[in-house]
Amino acid sequence: MKKRMTAVMAGVCMAAVVAFAGCAPKEIENDYVKITGYKGIEVDNVEKTKVTDADVDTQIENMRQSYATYTDVTDRAVQDGDTVTIDYSGKKDGVAFEGGTAQDQQLEIGSGTFIDGFEEGIIGHKTGESFDLNLTFPDNYRNEELSGQPVVFSVTLKKIQQKNLPEVNDDFVTMVKGEKTTVSEYKKEIKEMLELKAESDYQSAKQSAIEKTLMENVEVKKYPEKKVEEYTEMMKSQYQQIADAMQVEYADVIQQYTGMDEKTFETELDKQIKDVIKRQEALDLIAKEEGVSVSDKDIDQWLKDYAALNQISVEDLKSQNTDEEIKSNVQREETVNWLWDNAKIKKDDK
Repeated sequence: MKKRMTAVMAGVCMAAVVAFAGCAPKEIENDYVKITGYKGIEVDNVEKTKVTDADVDTQIENMRQSYATYTDVTDRAVQDGDTVTIDYSGKKDGVAFEGGTAQDQQLEIGSGTFIDGFEEGIIGHKTGESFDLNLTFPDNYRNEELSGQPVVFSVTLKKIQQKNLPEVNDDFVTMVKGEKTTVSEYKKEIKEMLELKAESDYQSAKQSAIEKTLMENVEVKKYPEKKVEEYTEMMKSQYQQIADAMQVEYADVIQQYTGMDEKTFETELDKQIKDVIKRQEALDLIAKEEGVSVSDKDIDQWLKDYAALNQISVEDLKSQNTDEEIKSNVQREETVNWLWDNAKIKKDDK
């Protein structure tokens, strides 16, 4: 009986060992990185935005607004929606305050650009009139000295313009597109574009969620020096091209575009490039280990979608990247999808 109990316990212990071994994180490595766990990692949940007809209508309206024309108004007072040109001076306790004075300021009534009561106070006045507006800044105003304080704005109304919006019809969308198009066709194109963007944003959100956890399990053994040099030279050359085009010094461009001096910029650039390479090496290693592959059809679809989303041609996109770079980008996206499908997604708290 004792021997039987011993055998049973031995079996239990062996099963436990096997079970624990099976649950242990899988470790993989190559010359550059070591990953101590990637399948079943816990990540925050993300949702893809659902594109609605209202979203399409908003895009159409934004386009319509961009083609607005304006007509000078001389025979009536200001109405909501008009654009006015004004001079104004703001005073607190009889003293002008900083940022409260302007000349020839254009303002669309109803835009909510100014504090409550300012735009409403202009409605009903006519060109050439001067008047005072007794107002109070909101309690949470960014300037603490003005927050919650009563002020007086002296306003002179110099011009009134009425906004004229084009009718959304086939002629309008044909003009926008530059080729014969119907409204229904244009709405379909917009919806497809919004859905492409929603998918792209979803992919980016998944990648961020995956990499946030995955990178904690990635140890860099060494960086591929050639790739670091290549990426560094590519980024520096872009700024040098800007400097050449503007006929200014490279360091001045760095300061203007990044707010850093040249030495600080190069330190930060090196860090960012190495972070990118760390992610790339990790995803490439996982793809190789798990057999994540992409077909020519996958690559063609990626090219088509990426080009459409960024409003360039597939030919231009291909000319700017090698076939290997394009394939690597597509494969890394598929690897992120594989990691997502095999991850433990945290439930949203309701």
